[in-house]
Amino acid sequence: MAQASVLGARNAGIAAEAEGEVFETFNEDGTPLGRELRTVCHAHGVWHRAVYAYLFNARGQLLIQRRSLNKKVAPGQWDLSVAEHLSPGESFRDGVVRGLAEELGVELSPQQLVALQGPLTPMHQRRLLIPEKGIKDFEFIEAYRLNGYEGPISFNEQEVIECKWVSLEELQREMSDRPDEFTIWFREEIQSLDFFIKHTP
Repeated sequence: MAQASVLGARNAGIAAEAEGEVFETFNEDGTPLGRELRTVCHAHGVWHRAVYAYLFNARGQLLIQRRSLNKKVAPGQWDLSVAEHLSPGESFRDGVVRGLAEELGVELSPQQLVALQGPLTPMHQRRLLIPEKGIKDFEFIEAYRLNGYEGPISFNEQEVIECKWVSLEELQREMSDRPDEFTIWFREEIQSLDFFIKHTP
């Protein structure tokens, strides 16, 4: 991938895939069920909530992250800026704020909180099946966007190998040429958001 800007700052952080992590769970129609362990949700396809965040700088470049090789899902693949499961009682917007801080070291100012755009689309469902790993990840998703970020990035080295800023033109080419280098949900979600429309020849 053409490297607009490679970011190397790291923080020790904590791994988000803790075995004891608990999710709020739902029926497929969105009816709340209660709480369940992450491992149970992902083993049995129990619906839970997650949020995506797209962080853009003042030049219109998107921050993307490469997932740790220790990840159970999509290890080593490039992903959107932040993908975060929600904690019990947490709103999607609050999940974005927490995820940006925990994964990227991005602490939003009051002005940036006001500027945070979203949800970009209505809440929708995503099913990710990985039979060889026994994973059935069924999620309700919202996505958010922040433009014009020019602050530091200090990524969680337990979760992320590296981060970089990339133009949408470069990203579109790379996703077309080497789709397997990117997570399936990133490829599908960014297309659904029409970020590439103005870059289509």
